[in-house]
Amino acid sequence: MKKLAISLAAALTLAALATQPAHAALVMDLTGGGTPTACGTCGAVGETFGWSFTVINAITIDGLGVWDAGSNGIGPATKAGVWTSAGTLLASATVSNASTVVASASNQGSWLIETIASITLLPGNYLLGAVFYTSEALAQIGSSFTNIPDITVGGGVRNGASNTGFTAPLASFGSQIFGPTMRMADNVVPEPAGLALVGLGLFGLAAFRRRSV
Repeated sequence: MKKLAISLAAALTLAALATQPAHAALVMDLTGGGTPTACGTCGAVGETFGWSFTVINAITIDGLGVWDAGSNGIGPATKAGVWTSAGTLLASATVSNASTVVASASNQGSWLIETIASITLLPGNYLLGAVFYTSEALAQIGSSFTNIPDITVGGGVRNGASNTGFTAPLASFGSQIFGPTMRMADNVVPEPAGLALVGLGLFGLAAFRRRSV
């Protein structure tokens, strides 16, 4: 009986290890270079800037964030959101210095990420934006970047009018405004090697039980 309990515990441990969640990744991350830039014409209420993207394979996100140049805080809280290409708001979050700090591949700053209810973005075209103000550098203009293979990054977008705050950035803009980003949701997906180990463990348990009968 003791051997049976040990075998069962081993099998359950293998199953748990095989289904550990994958590390949450950024949909887009900066890798270096560029210049931290504030919006010179956004005014006190701000204007929404960002970038467009196309989803190739469906992705699930659970966080929205903004770039923190120099990792020294972003000043006043700001709002980030993701819209359909037609301007329908799908999710939003208020990002502040109290939001979760996420490291960047770039040594010129980090990300502040606020958790949202998980949403799945199906293949199609979308807009990602955040409110920018006159005095706060929330974007790294001209930075190199990397993105997950499930999307392609498009051009820059903006609302098109200063002092309009958080609104769909439906107008095109000459530069990609890498201020906002998204965080992928964790996925509990068994690794192939883990599944094989679980299979071996359960096979061993079954063989032991047959011998014990």
